[in-house]
Amino acid sequence: MNSLSEILGGAQILLPVSFDPQECFEEYLSPEQRTFLALLGLIEAYLPACEDTRSTMGRPAFAMKPFLRAFLARSFFRIPTMDDLRKRLMADPNLRQIVGFRKVPSAATFSRRMAVLAATPLVTRALNDMTAHYHEGRIVGHISRDSTAVAVRERSANKKRAVELTPEPKRKRGRPRNESRPGKKPRGLERQFRMKPGKAVSELDSACAWGCKRNSQGNVSFWKGYKLHLDVTDRGIPVTAIVTGANVHDSQLAIPMEKLTERKITHLYSVMDSAYDARPIAAYIEGKGRVPLIDANKRRVGGREAFTPAQKERFKVRSTVERANAHLKDWLIPSQIFVRGIAKVSFQLLCAVLTLAALKILQYFELKLPPREA
Repeated sequence: MNSLSEILGGAQILLPVSFDPQECFEEYLSPEQRTFLALLGLIEAYLPACEDTRSTMGRPAFAMKPFLRAFLARSFFRIPTMDDLRKRLMADPNLRQIVGFRKVPSAATFSRRMAVLAATPLVTRALNDMTAHYHEGRIVGHISRDSTAVAVRERSANKKRAVELTPEPKRKRGRPRNESRPGKKPRGLERQFRMKPGKAVSELDSACAWGCKRNSQGNVSFWKGYKLHLDVTDRGIPVTAIVTGANVHDSQLAIPMEKLTERKITHLYSVMDSAYDARPIAAYIEGKGRVPLIDANKRRVGGREAFTPAQKERFKVRSTVERANAHLKDWLIPSQIFVRGIAKVSFQLLCAVLTLAALKILQYFELKLPPREA
């Protein structure tokens, strides 16, 4: 069976069928390079203008857009480090020509330009505009939401013992004593109803931290780093992506991501696992006229009723977000991330998310391949 890169590379969807891109290159274009050409052609149609660095003295500065293309190539070809990216550009004349470099800049220049690009919302705006355009006038059945762990080599802001899951303290039997207690403050999720999504996300921890997660088998795993939160469609196209510290609970991103996603597409169901089982989340989704499909958290007191057989069958679509996370980690995100800081880590992860979104759009909207069953 041909891979997705071979299918897209042989389709020549970047240029008219009568024109072969090979005529523009001296070396042989591999299917992966043809796919990357098509991917760049799609992304750059929605990419905001990059402001070049101006210098009045010395040699002219490099343009900014080739650096962004190089960082997208780093995600597409899964190049682990900046040094490896430079070596690949020097050894691969086709990739160097695609990116737009005549001379490969130094590693320090790459690092500085990455910091500049990470401080701008270019990648996020390209993802928003691209997904909104291709879903305009369409109704998406389900949006599946989940997070995945991203481990980094960086000093954490908390201690590992601070996130360990401890059993709840036992309470005394009988009716509690009549005590005067202060009035309850609005919960964080209830406050997010009236907040703009950007403001709500800015209040969450963004520093590198220890996090823990319990899997479906009940085992707890720890990691030091960040979390990548994703909203994907039925076809596995990422629509919204946010990076937070690893100690941020998944439920804190549900309402902000719901607000961001509803600006770009029209969907009917919001599908989430038991980590998002909170009444304010379901209340917000229902208030917008959509249906929340949230797995019941067995540890919550007074939990909801279990799914009906029809809801169980519909809930299976949540596997799309699990496959998207697996695709990112297996093919687009390096096994080890060496950059530090939320800005650079977010930029590297969002480049991978933008690459996945472009690949899925090329697959389902341009080639019109049938979607995979959940």
